[in-house]
Amino acid sequence: MASNDNIFNRILPDCYIYISHLDEDYQYWQLPGYPDEVTDDMKSNFSENNALGRSAPIYAFSSAGPRSISIGLSFHRDMFEEMPSNVTPRDGEDKAESFIHALQSIAVPKYTLSSKAIEPPLVAIRLGKEVFIKGIVNGGVRVTYGKPILVNEKYAAIKIDFTVSEVDPYDATTVFQNGSFRGLTETLRHGMNF
Repeated sequence: MASNDNIFNRILPDCYIYISHLDEDYQYWQLPGYPDEVTDDMKSNFSENNALGRSAPIYAFSSAGPRSISIGLSFHRDMFEEMPSNVTPRDGEDKAESFIHALQSIAVPKYTLSSKAIEPPLVAIRLGKEVFIKGIVNGGVRVTYGKPILVNEKYAAIKIDFTVSEVDPYDATTVFQNGSFRGLTETLRHGMNF
């Protein structure tokens, strides 16, 4: 397992997910490949006011967001065994299984019994030079297993779907300048500090 010093002191690869509330050795995950499709959705809300003697209502800006990105990852279990990884699987697991468990954990907070504290499941996802988001998983994580069955009696084809909602607000100028790649700072490039 690579030490965090090695991970945090170098530029991160272009396709990763960082999970803030897992143990340090399992926070940073390189993805086995780029998703086939990513949906980046930004909502805006306006309140409608009907003025007397006017044929069209007057709209007042109410709010925007949250921006959300829906990601679907499809991969074959063998993809993990062939790619370099910063994570050593736990006992009895292969790399793909450890990755699946890490992604399933992004839907729930970490509860520390001794301090009775709840640590929210913040994630940061970077997909090449096109998409970056820091936020929370909204709506859960769906894992679909598919045939064939391998010799180790595990499914070979795996699909994971989830949606991340952005937690930081951005204005029109920032969105215009950076588009779907907003929020990635030097701090995030060299080590994930939420």
